[in-house]
Amino acid sequence: MDTIRSQMTTPIISIYSEATAQEAAQLMKEKKIGSLLVKGCQGYVGILAERDLVNKLVCEGLDPKTTPISAIMEESILSIDQDAPISEAGGLMQEYKICHLAVTKNDEIAGILSVRDLVYKAKTPA
Repeated sequence: MDTIRSQMTTPIISIYSEATAQEAAQLMKEKKIGSLLVKGCQGYVGILAERDLVNKLVCEGLDPKTTPISAIMEESILSIDQDAPISEAGGLMQEYKICHLAVTKNDEIAGILSVRDLVYKAKTPA
């Protein structure tokens, strides 16, 4: 049985909540990723996905140069243990209509799992 550990992306790429949407988009492009964990004063405070940039920034006509990530990020971070089966992750993503999950090890975030990880890595031989 394949576990999430075999599919997740590491290391975690994060950005501070005060950064602008433009800075976040540039970092996502540079790292070729679809989400960022968002840091606050006391750890992770949310997640920013490509969908947030489109639905909350572009569609609302906000200025990416001045809009802080905190204004458009998703504040709840749904997570799953790295030893859980891949099917469980897919079920959570489908149930909550999300494309990214934080992956935990010993209750600490250790990576990110995206729908892309499930699709592309599943097709790639180990």
